[in-house]
Amino acid sequence: MSLDLIAKQQPPVIIALYKYKHEVFKKGALTVREKELIATAVSCLLKCDTCVETHARDAIKAGATKDELREASIVAMYLSGPSAVAFSPMIDEMIK
Repeated sequence: MSLDLIAKQQPPVIIALYKYKHEVFKKGALTVREKELIATAVSCLLKCDTCVETHARDAIKAGATKDELREASIVAMYLSGPSAVAFSPMIDEMIK
């Protein structure tokens, strides 16, 4: 089921999801940039194309450098082995 369909059929669920996301990704002990770099690495581990694109883009918006994104993806590759390498071209596109 897509988020669009859930939004149409059960708007309170999507509203709660986005409130939670905004709470998680606000500045706290970690900066938004640091949280987005973590989310990018985790997205590689979860093998979620949309998540990698979204969090890498948001990391850049939050001030992440190309080197930071590259290192976040390298950490994911180390932790998951070769499976995270599949996302390296997507990270490459984000850091051109």
